[in-house]
Amino acid sequence: MQTVTSDSAREETVTVRRSESADAEEIDGLISPSAQAVFGRVNVIHLLEKANLAVTLTNEKGDILGHASFFDHPIGDLVDQTQWEAFMQEHFSVGQCTPFNTLFLHLFVARPNFTTASVKEIMRAIFNAIAELEYVCLLSPHVGSLEPALDEIFEPLERVTDPGPQCLALICHRKAHCPRPIVRAARVEDHNDIIPLFDEQTNLLSISHQPFFLAALIEAEEHHTAVCEINGVAVGFICASADVNLKWLLGRFELSEFDSLIREQKTKHHKVPAQSDEDEHRRAAEQQEEAEISEKSNTFCIQIFVIDKNYELRSADFIPFLFQVFPDQNFCVITVPNLSTEFPLLQNFIRVPSIPTSLPQHELYIFHRDGIRSLSVRPAVALDRSAVSALVKDLSLNESLLQDLDRYYETGCDQDAVPLQAFVAQAEAELVGIVIIKDEQNSCVHHLHYVLNCAVPVCPRRQIIYPLEELGINAPSRRLTEDQAPFALSLVSRKLTMEPKVTINTRIVLVGASDTGLAFLEVLCSCPHLRFNSLTLISTHGFPGDYNREDAGFLSTSHAYSSRDLAQIPVRSFIRVVTGKLVGIRRKSKYVLLSSGEKVPYDHLILCTGLQYRVPCPTGVDVSQPVTNSQLHSTHSRYTGPVPSNLFTLNDLHDCMAARRWLCANFLELEDNAIVYGNNIDIYTTVETLLSLGIRGSRIHLVLLPPVPGVSSFLDSSVEKAAAMAMENAMVQIHRNCVLAQFNNGKQPDPLTSASFTTDAEPLHLQCGVFINLSNKGVDYDAFNSFNKSFLVFDGRLVINSSFRTTNSSIWAAGPLTKFSRRYYIDEWTHANFNSKEVGQDLAAMMLPLFDPTVEPAEAPPPETDRLVLLYKQAKIQGGKLPGGYHYLHVTKPSPTDLTGPKVKQICIITWNQRSVLVFLHPKLQDRAIVTGQPERGDYFCLHLDCYELVETLTCLSLKPLPVSNYLSLYMKHQQLLGQLLSCYQQGLIPDLYSFFTQSSCLAVFHDRFSDLEQELQQTLKLKDLCPPDQLKDEDSRAALRSSAVKYLSYNRNLLPMFACPGQL
Repeated sequence: MQTVTSDSAREETVTVRRSESADAEEIDGLISPSAQAVFGRVNVIHLLEKANLAVTLTNEKGDILGHASFFDHPIGDLVDQTQWEAFMQEHFSVGQCTPFNTLFLHLFVARPNFTTASVKEIMRAIFNAIAELEYVCLLSPHVGSLEPALDEIFEPLERVTDPGPQCLALICHRKAHCPRPIVRAARVEDHNDIIPLFDEQTNLLSISHQPFFLAALIEAEEHHTAVCEINGVAVGFICASADVNLKWLLGRFELSEFDSLIREQKTKHHKVPAQSDEDEHRRAAEQQEEAEISEKSNTFCIQIFVIDKNYELRSADFIPFLFQVFPDQNFCVITVPNLSTEFPLLQNFIRVPSIPTSLPQHELYIFHRDGIRSLSVRPAVALDRSAVSALVKDLSLNESLLQDLDRYYETGCDQDAVPLQAFVAQAEAELVGIVIIKDEQNSCVHHLHYVLNCAVPVCPRRQIIYPLEELGINAPSRRLTEDQAPFALSLVSRKLTMEPKVTINTRIVLVGASDTGLAFLEVLCSCPHLRFNSLTLISTHGFPGDYNREDAGFLSTSHAYSSRDLAQIPVRSFIRVVTGKLVGIRRKSKYVLLSSGEKVPYDHLILCTGLQYRVPCPTGVDVSQPVTNSQLHSTHSRYTGPVPSNLFTLNDLHDCMAARRWLCANFLELEDNAIVYGNNIDIYTTVETLLSLGIRGSRIHLVLLPPVPGVSSFLDSSVEKAAAMAMENAMVQIHRNCVLAQFNNGKQPDPLTSASFTTDAEPLHLQCGVFINLSNKGVDYDAFNSFNKSFLVFDGRLVINSSFRTTNSSIWAAGPLTKFSRRYYIDEWTHANFNSKEVGQDLAAMMLPLFDPTVEPAEAPPPETDRLVLLYKQAKIQGGKLPGGYHYLHVTKPSPTDLTGPKVKQICIITWNQRSVLVFLHPKLQDRAIVTGQPERGDYFCLHLDCYELVETLTCLSLKPLPVSNYLSLYMKHQQLLGQLLSCYQQGLIPDLYSFFTQSSCLAVFHDRFSDLEQELQQTLKLKDLCPPDQLKDEDSRAALRSSAVKYLSYNRNLLPMFACPGQL
């Protein structure tokens, strides 16, 4: 905060902040006729959205005192935005104005009494905030009279052409408002200026408590010290040395791309060979020149750095001075503790990743001498081709990039005739970068060297699956409906080029590529203003996006992340993937141990391993004697013997693809049996995969475990009957209530040739060519041992509190792996009862305040809420392809696991006039089913509505592929939004729900922004739960509804062209 004085001598404490869209109305009210005479007519909203930098001056009450917007080009159409530099050089004496050090003022407004104070404070703030900025120009085609405040800080540009362009041309220099500090060698007399900085910002006792330590450091020959000085006062101090422990750095960080911080030095000398024979005698007088190659350090390190907080944005001014002090070194390095905040000096450096097997407690940053060279950006020309080829030769997509560059040279367009632009960056005469962009919108060609740092990830949108044949000419553009290769999208704009990002070096390690874990990573990687430098995913088989579920088969799906979804989210670019299995957690040393022996350090450990099918352990009973399931003991044992090579336990797509390849290579042409063992939906999808591979049904034996009370593979029994009938028609052998007793009659199990089971009657003996296990689901044994040995509380599942924390504050957990502590008295609810993706998103939201400085710390919850846990609302989803070729989808609301008590009537709570009423619902109002088709015919569609007539459950069984994303959007939609679904069904107007939902009238509901329309309608009508229906009969209310709906359809016309908008008819 700063204190400014108004023209009437009134003091105000003010803050300069980035402008927000909410400021627009107040800023617009400050625009005076004199401001319009200089800046022209201004659209404030457009200005705030498009400006490179827009700042607002506010007082302690939040009132706006002044505002200024800055762009990287002059006002209006005075000159082409990309050609202003040449224009100014031609007509004005502008010195060193370049796109990298110049901004243009497009608007300045202020309260009448604060114009002078406002413009001075704003200029001081922006020059202080942008280290590269040297000039602010006011170049406008509107030749008007300047306000006295602007006239005071701007000076006219000297014209070099006569007559020149008719425009207002003024300039403001940095040196008048925020001069660059002077960097010089430190002197002993700087001691008194520097010591207070150490006392305030460091805990270096050797400096604070030893008064002569700093003086000795300044005078030491092995160290080079410097200060930055403003107005004769040292406000910053730095100490650097060429004594660098290269061995320590090379053992902990990936420095191969930096030539290992060494340079080769050739030393030439002359050597006379020994004279031993006649030939050597002849060469005795000759001298042989040899070169010895020695390696020398090519780096120096910053050992101590401190600067006044008011001038920390000027930290980079030290760097050129240091390279002058060390003329023979090309690299400058600095190490900081892992959890240190990235201060402004480090933002000029490159962070070096650590070696995965090392456990450094520091982060390494590096800066190359070339970083202080001047950089220029220009359009690419044909002569750049060879330099670009050499620059990109090591990239995986170098050929594709060069093809695009050649098309730019030849036609200026890509293969689809979309215009291309190519720009190169040069440091002095050397080409150091290239960017190729499609000219779909106006592109900003300045600040291209900031693109990677400034770009923000763009989250993918849910797409409508259109019934193209039914829509005909009313379908959207082919560019929207045709299949395209998936890609992740990032965005950069003028505004983003100067938006700072907060760098997070905290080591966050996620164990498990489950839906919960992937959702957690997606949220963190999608934060536009945060950059996580150390996100690590540990997964048994690496990142899961390498396989397509449709190609792999075998397992059912939650429809959370397909391979296409994973390609579209910005995760792969921001994380390090470590392939391995968790076998140990070292809480004290803060690292996890993997099966490969690798150690992965962490600051926060996130456990999202989920539940896995585990190798079944035979009971070992003697099946040669009459024995039944009722005689078995219910003890659980872990299988510790050798796993047969033809026994497959399937847990992910990697396992499925391995099983698929093995079956194609070793099983299809044989006559052996395939045993599928388990009792869940996955056994049905596995049987369908085996049948689709061409394995006869008579060779497939489906062995079902005894059912668990209250647990069913399908909540809709008619679906299970249809799948069972399809297997029966395919001659699949089904054996019910079986428990594995022996492999190979108790002999050597590899390879597996037979399996024996106990049943409710006589034992079952089956010949076996392959055994597919989908049973014994639980926490992985190695993971359990890791939790147990690290003293994390385990009670059947890993115990957490309502904030995802385990008993260790640095270890978090979420997903089906976990359960809530018993102190919550909520054993019937765990994360397994909810949508795993939603749980992962909430975990990320819970952790983000630890890293995001823009988020206010949450207030401590009231004591009475300490025992409450959050229940989630998104649907539980299950899908897959079942025997008979049926495509299956089931969507339902979360429900508790253990309902051992008597069922109670459904209730609802109605709040009316600030009083709550508990209402027991009549059974006919509790659930209404809308059913069309028959499961056996493959056209079954069932919807259940809750007491509020919201879609609560959806079940589809179809012989045709399902538009899954469309149907998922039906969840919790009111039946009236679906074309008066209930009344139409009751009148017999809906014979087929599949056809009903392909009607144009339903497509608007599938749009991803339809929920925004719902919220707008609720706000318009002030609707609440169970609001009186008479309100909708009011003509004004109906007109408001119609108006909002028309605006929604008009705004989204590109995706909903099948609706007629006003003016079309």
